Amino acid sequence: MIRSFVCMAAMASLTACGGSNPFAEETDDDTEITVPEELAGNLKSVSYNATDQTLSAEIYALDSTPVTVVYARDSARDIGTYEAYSVQEDSLDRFFVAMVGESQDGSVQAGFVGDGGQFNRVLQGAYYERNGTFDAPPIGTGPAAGQVSYAGDYAGILNGGPNSADAPNVDSSILPGEPYLVSGQVFLNANFADMAVNGGVYDRQIVLSTPFELEDISLIVTDIAADGSFFGDVEVHGIIESDKGDYGGVFGGSDAAAVAGIISMSDFTDNLDDETEYGFFVLTQCGLDGDAAICDNAAP
Repeated sequence: MIRSFVCMAAMASLTACGGSNPFAEETDDDTEITVPEELAGNLKSVSYNATDQTLSAEIYALDSTPVTVVYARDSARDIGTYEAYSVQEDSLDRFFVAMVGESQDGSVQAGFVGDGGQFNRVLQGAYYERNGTFDAPPIGTGPAAGQVSYAGDYAGILNGGPNSADAPNVDSSILPGEPYLVSGQVFLNANFADMAVNGGVYDRQIVLSTPFELEDISLIVTDIAADGSFFGDVEVHGIIESDKGDYGGVFGGSDAAAVAGIISMSDFTDNLDDETEYGFFVLTQCGLDGDAAICDNAAP
């Protein structure tokens, strides 16, 4: 059973210890896009090149040296169109996985970096960013005239996985854990007249040879700020006021063609102990080229 694996507590976010937010972006209109510390977690910075398939990251702590570490492409861990990268110096060091996605138009990006835990702590975090300014769709009357939908893949990282390697003559208590990966689907509705967004993540499962199903979650209705960002609560679907964490993100592209967001939550299932999950999504607006199949049910 999944529950038999040892889960570990998440470290407090690095931002809470002081210093400026690493994901604060000065946009063309001098509006600062900031990833809240509840979502950034232990992640300090990410540099990703989709064309070259390269990624480097700085996370607190213990992934490798120097402070900003180059991660190796790890396509076996890809989820949907999202690309995975990993680093582990040796079998007794923490095993880190990074995953990132970018919108088709290059306007938004999101991802996570984290390990599976070692010595009673797990180090994880996530980010989103936008290239350019917020451009809301035109507001009119009727369907698809300011109220639009977004859909696509979800990817997450979860602590509590099995030991990442079998080292001879080494006590299991010092072996690092290999993080679980979580897959799912996201659907969002946004209204740019009301400036509000909500949605859900469904078909959630731990990626194993025999997938292990996880609870669906609801992304509770929240405001869209003037800069196109949003921040709200996460609940287990069907359990009202079951606050399990936070979600946030940013709209980007022409007429808000894409959205990138991240999720941070914990203690959301009875099948795990002390579980913590960071996840992300990069979605295309329904009705545009490359949208998800579920968009056939939404107004074009």
